[in-house]
Amino acid sequence: MTINKYTGKTEEEAMSKVRKELGGAAVIMNVKVIKPKGLGGLFKSNTYEVTAAVEDDALSTAEKAFSMPKEETKGAGFDAVADDAILLKHAFSAVNEVLEKQSDEPASPVAIEPTYSRPANARPAPREPQRDLQSELTSEAPKTSSTKPVNNMDDVRVSSVSISEKPSIDNDNHVFVKMLYNVLLENEVQEKYINQVLEDMDKILQTSHSLDNLLSNVYQKMVLKLGTPTKILPGERRPKVIFFIGPTGVGKTTTIAKIASKFKVEEGKKVGLITADTYRMAAANQLQTYANILGVPLNVIYSADELLDTVKKQSREYEDLDVILVDTIGFSHKNEEQKQDTKKLVSALGDFYDNEVYLVLSATTKYKDLIDIADSYLEFTDFNLIFTKLDETKNLGNIFNLKQYTKAPLSYITVGQNVPDDIEIVNAQKLVKQLLGGN
Repeated sequence: MTINKYTGKTEEEAMSKVRKELGGAAVIMNVKVIKPKGLGGLFKSNTYEVTAAVEDDALSTAEKAFSMPKEETKGAGFDAVADDAILLKHAFSAVNEVLEKQSDEPASPVAIEPTYSRPANARPAPREPQRDLQSELTSEAPKTSSTKPVNNMDDVRVSSVSISEKPSIDNDNHVFVKMLYNVLLENEVQEKYINQVLEDMDKILQTSHSLDNLLSNVYQKMVLKLGTPTKILPGERRPKVIFFIGPTGVGKTTTIAKIASKFKVEEGKKVGLITADTYRMAAANQLQTYANILGVPLNVIYSADELLDTVKKQSREYEDLDVILVDTIGFSHKNEEQKQDTKKLVSALGDFYDNEVYLVLSATTKYKDLIDIADSYLEFTDFNLIFTKLDETKNLGNIFNLKQYTKAPLSYITVGQNVPDDIEIVNAQKLVKQLLGGN
């Protein structure tokens, strides 16, 4: 993984340096305005600093130019500088306390066999990884330490601080890696993806004795894997059509109302609404209520064949529409007939209008069900990911899991029912901090 900083007199100048050196695979970690200091700074202009990262294997193969509109970098939640990742160490204060007690003499590097990596063809039982970790921790900890699962920092403090002999720094870092593994498991990150994040940790353990470096490396790698979130942008010459797909009960209609409100109230854009969800009259009535409040047009269609004519009609009757948001039927991924109806709908516009598809999912849904749902939609369309109901769960690992599984860009999250509030662009830095046990 390569992480670099680029500066320029303008934001675009710094971005051009990113495009030139890192290519299209780069992920923007942070955009920072640097103001000149001192009295001399009064006569100097601001400079811009862009922190960007790219996986090392992607650096050599990225060919396409990297493009990041200013609208996506501003207000997208990238307010955490990558260098500040070391602040996460406060979430692991118990390990820090152990390290501070070590002697000043540096320990010789020791090659460590990572206990967290498993054969690719191994398929352990759901709880097997946690049991293996606990047995490893128990074997390395003193006999008086607790054998219960390491669910919080207090548990780690009991098993670490009570060590009578001074262990090596390498051994403490190894214990830290296993604790980190357990924290990610507790947040329901799948073992497969934890192993991918920690796959080269043994190399770092051999070359670095710094807990800050270990934690910073994991943090930056996870942020990079989440990628740059997408934001719905209005069309240029004609309205962009946005489809919202997903199972029943995940909050598609409310999410559409929130996004419509953001466009209309906060950005002053012109919005049109179309609903194809005629199976639930309550959904159409609910969207009509929001349309009346916002003063935007709403049309109901009963088949995919009506969509193109309806979009043209809205565009003609309401000039200069920026976006048209389309609510689709929520169906079970096992219902083949309704799946085919949705497939026809999202492909009904052809090349007449620029369009995007957003799959809306609940963060409370079980991972296996999320996989089945995603697979059913991947059969006929590409999509961006929206997660709802984050206020109803403490474990956010499935957001990371599904991003890795589908490779689809993350987009919005919702944290409540309030319209137009309780919706925001995914903040990759904040999400990773929560997954690592921070605030």
